[in-house]
Formats: sequence, C-alpha cells, structure tokens
Amino acid sequence: MLILEAEEALGESRTVGKHSFGLISLIEQRVLAHDSLAAGLSNSLGSKLGGGIDFGRMCEAAYAADPDIIEAAACDLKRTLDLDPAADGFLRIYLFFKGFFCVQCARVAHHFWNLPGKQSRILALAMQSEMADRFDVDIHPAARWGRGITMDHAGGCVIGETSVIGDNVYLMHDVTLGATGTSSEHDRHPKIGDGVFLAAKCTVLGNVHIGHGSIVGAHALVNRHVPPGHVAVGAPAKVRPIRDDVAKHAPSGAPLPFGSPYANLVEGI
Repeated sequence: MLILEAEEALGESRTVGKHSFGLISLIEQRVLAHDSLAAGLSNSLGSKLGGGIDFGRMCEAAYAADPDIIEAAACDLKRTLDLDPAADGFLRIYLFFKGFFCVQCARVAHHFWNLPGKQSRILALAMQSEMADRFDVDIHPAARWGRGITMDHAGGCVIGETSVIGDNVYLMHDVTLGATGTSSEHDRHPKIGDGVFLAAKCTVLGNVHIGHGSIVGAHALVNRHVPPGHVAVGAPAKVRPIRDDVAKHAPSGAPLPFGSPYANLVEGI
C-alpha cells in the first residue's frame, strides 16, 4: 500500500507541472528507491538525524539483526492509520509524522542498548540525544516498547529508563513516564498495559502499573496503580472504573482499546 500511495502521489505531482518543489525527489528517494520497508525506513531516519554518526546504517544493522523491529514498525504504521484522524494513508505517516519517527528511533536505540560492549551503548545514547535535539522527545534507549504504538504529535514526551509500554498504546504530546526521585530501586518507571490511552500533558511517576484498556486523562498526575479498565483524572489523580455504557474513543472516533492481528503486515504495507 505504501508503494501504491507513493506512485499515485508521484503521478499527481507530475501533472501539476515542472515545479514539484522537490516532492517528486522526496518520494523517489524515501520510498520508491527501496525494495523493502527496512531499507526505506533506514534511509528516512538517517536523513532526518544528523550529529556526525551514520544513523541510517545503524538502522540497517538493527533491522538485519532483529527483523521483529521492522515488523513492529509496520504495526505502528497500521495502528496510527487506524486511529489518527490526520492520517489519510501510510505515505503521510511514513514521510511526515514525528511521533512515528520517534518510536522507530527508540526501537533501534533499544537494540543497540542491549548489545554487549560500551560502544553499543554509546551509539544508543547518541541516537537518543539526536532524537531529543531534532524532535523534542526524550526516550531512554532502555525503555521497552510493544507493537502498534501511536505517538500523536509527540513533542515534549519524556520516557524513562525502566518504562515498559505495551501493545496498542496511544500517547499524546507532553506525556511523561518518569520516576518519583524518592526510590532507591533501579526499576523506578511506569509499566503501561495494552490498549492504554495517555492523554496530553499527563504524568505517570514511579514503578506503577497502568492496567490494560485504561485511560490517563489530560494533565493528570498518577503515582499509584490504575486497575485495568479504569480512568485516572486530576492532580493527584482520582481513579474510577470506566462505565460499560460509555464508549472510549481515540481522537479519530475509533473505539479504544483497538486490537489488530498484525499478521504479515510488512508485506501488506
């Protein structure tokens, strides 16, 4: 589908006239010049990141060593298309969505963080630093990510070292998954269950669990466990069950939690 969308956009651009303002070149270089999602995404991330390190080759190496990373990227594309009302196709997400880029950088950085040797961790931290500079999003490379992540707008998000994010999680901008600063334990960051919605400017602190299918409201401050199927609102947050007769929806209007089988997505995209 991504290739078809790119070819369609390319055809439309050529009918506009001789002035495509570089759009034709962008689509050709980022999409059509590559024979796989892994190759194209490596090129895209490498082009967006600077800092003197060849981040594109880092992505290539990570995808070759662990194909699950690119499978997860395909799931992120599909999930974002399903839920984000600003996404009218895979091409727009793939070319322009900052949140999608941030999650893919975090996945590659996490791969290098887990490799043996100090050099690999330095490379992981270099990608983290460059991502923070470019996108205003700070994700520690040790943080663990599920599949089907939608990071909407992304700006201002901070994800701590021992955070764990489940499948089909939707994060708005300015979300903080941090530590309380009072724990002596290394495992000090939140654990986010599947199908959770983290609204804009919410803060979750400490090694607390946000249960499957729960919602953390905008500007909420959460420092205790939230059971599955509950909503946390306020600062400090008050927790209550989500009524069965009240539907949960993403900004697109799609119901939450939203499940996807994620089978053979790379080929489909």
